[in-house]
Amino acid sequence: MKKYNKNRLSFDEVIASSKFDYCKNMKWFLIAPIAILLIAIVLFCTIGFRTGIDFTGGSIMTIYTNSDNAIEGAEGYDANDSGDYKIIQDKINKVLEENGLYASSYQISSMDIQEFDVYGGQAVVVKYQNLEGATSQEIIQLNSKIQQQLLSEFGYDVIENAENAVENTGTFTPTAGSQLIFTAVIAFVVAMVLVMIYIGFRFDFTTAFACILALFHDVLITTALALIFRITINPAFVVGIIAVMAYSIFNNILIMNRIRDNQKSGIYDNKPNSMIVNDSVRQTMVRNVFITLTAFILVALVAVIAVTDVRDFALPIAIGVIVSFYSSVFIAPELWAIAHNPKKRKKIKEQNGKENDKVVV
Repeated sequence: MKKYNKNRLSFDEVIASSKFDYCKNMKWFLIAPIAILLIAIVLFCTIGFRTGIDFTGGSIMTIYTNSDNAIEGAEGYDANDSGDYKIIQDKINKVLEENGLYASSYQISSMDIQEFDVYGGQAVVVKYQNLEGATSQEIIQLNSKIQQQLLSEFGYDVIENAENAVENTGTFTPTAGSQLIFTAVIAFVVAMVLVMIYIGFRFDFTTAFACILALFHDVLITTALALIFRITINPAFVVGIIAVMAYSIFNNILIMNRIRDNQKSGIYDNKPNSMIVNDSVRQTMVRNVFITLTAFILVALVAVIAVTDVRDFALPIAIGVIVSFYSSVFIAPELWAIAHNPKKRKKIKEQNGKENDKVVV
């Protein structure tokens, strides 16, 4: 029979018995966010964000893969086969690079070619940025040139009636991206106000102040890390940031709820705020760690195995999960400890005690 060491402590017991002072060491916890922001500011002033075509404008081409060999004389590729998919991407990249462009995303789709009785045939859609500063007429001319080069690259140019095997699906301007950014900023401001009102009434406005600063920290640091690691800023990224905001609120309410419960317990009467925060953080640490690890692993797996558009959504969430854990443990509670006024709580309790005495008399 296997013997267990009775003196061995579990993870939660190790955390609970820790004497680490989170409030006293807050200044050290601010070093990492400040360093990240400084690096991001330098990169923003030099190379800027890596923006997707939704914010810069771009074009879309759809290329028939001829996987069913409906067009005789042309090579057939199966986009569901990783080897063939790589060949298709290489051919498209070659044409785009010759014209000073690069692909933003690829997607397997379908298309119809009536001349060859192809309906719902396999195709690959490629999105790419337009040349910076090009006029509408120049973009149209360049896309026509790229279309002809793709027809030649896939062997459709020598086959009669095969010119529709490559379609210029259209172009779009960055107007939609600008509108999305404006909408996202409005949503962020409205969310901040609503969160402050909710937490202010549910807890107190000192707690709301700490949570709002932590929320702002999470969004700012996640965006800064996206800039540093050259993650593409597109609509999926914006939606991911909104998801990070929701996760940040959840994490902060978790710790603040424990702080409030400890206050009400009476154990910490006449005790410093730092003692309440340190004990509350220790009591919620295990739950926080496991929730964060679970969320991070799931989102990271999605980011690894998913298609480009889903990956762009999952990456900021994966980063934001870690950032939110950091702020909810090392920043928000410590801010509460600094801003909260225990004298006010004590005064209210004394007044309630006097009222109770009067009732007894």
